Amino acid sequence: MKIVRSATLLTFALSPASFADGPSRPLPISAHNCYAENRTDNPRLNEALALGIDNIEIDLGWDDAAKQLIIGHDATPRPGVAYPRLETSLIPVLEARLKAPRPDGAPTVLTIDWKTGKPEAVRLFNDLLDAHAEWFSSAPKSPDSPLTTRRITVCFSGSEAAKDAYDALIPSGGVYRAFRDRVIGAGARYEADVATYIPGPSTAYLRFLAFHWGAIERGGPASAGDWTRADADRLGALTALAHSRGFRIRIYSLNGHTGPLNGGYRFVDDEAARVRWIASSAAGVDWVAGDEYREMVEALRNLSSNTLPESGS
Repeated sequence: MKIVRSATLLTFALSPASFADGPSRPLPISAHNCYAENRTDNPRLNEALALGIDNIEIDLGWDDAAKQLIIGHDATPRPGVAYPRLETSLIPVLEARLKAPRPDGAPTVLTIDWKTGKPEAVRLFNDLLDAHAEWFSSAPKSPDSPLTTRRITVCFSGSEAAKDAYDALIPSGGVYRAFRDRVIGAGARYEADVATYIPGPSTAYLRFLAFHWGAIERGGPASAGDWTRADADRLGALTALAHSRGFRIRIYSLNGHTGPLNGGYRFVDDEAARVRWIASSAAGVDWVAGDEYREMVEALRNLSSNTLPESGS
């Protein structure tokens, strides 16, 4: 495996033809696993929002005994482990943020990574959506389904059973206040033709795509070598096609030093990760997910890649 260096990589990430003059866009960053483990407060959420990150990923499980949603990577609570509660950890923070619009005018995207597929859990979350309908972007459940954008747009990821359970709760002609993604995960086959990953257009409910980095570089972060023009072209083609078919895309999760080596999310070093963050921004990717929030913001905040590229406009 080659150790990547910035001089070569940035040539492909920031070529002049990649950009057009246009309005600024939010930082293309998704805060992966935006919760604290084994504690009831959530400093990671406050950090991500303070940094201006507009896509917050929260994992949700279900405590059947207490009949409540739990924030964490577990589908069900483990003995002796503390979990932030949705009602006390997430809702008050979001409510405080809603008092003033974001400086960039963008909605905050709340990505819910369902660890449980329990219908009771989904029904409880739907009750929250309905109770705060004025917060959440919405669209009718119908073939003609224009999106009404509000301060928070909810994307359901994770459990397919949970996504299906929510869809079943919404009658024909009803209103979606959350939308699902399709995940092309680490175990997916590497396709030479990126169009294979996106066989059709978005729908009223299916509006997001999530790609493991292995869809861009075969084998994912742990196998990545030098960033090449071919890699940049592939990433750009995938992004442009997704946008042309009505999707917003999230690439996950690109770390330079966080997590185990060969764990699926970590590159050989910080520089290798940084160059992929920059390349993703240049390609018009909507969000790159990672755990190194501050480093990602520092890498992307002042780049010209924070204007809309031609392929993503």
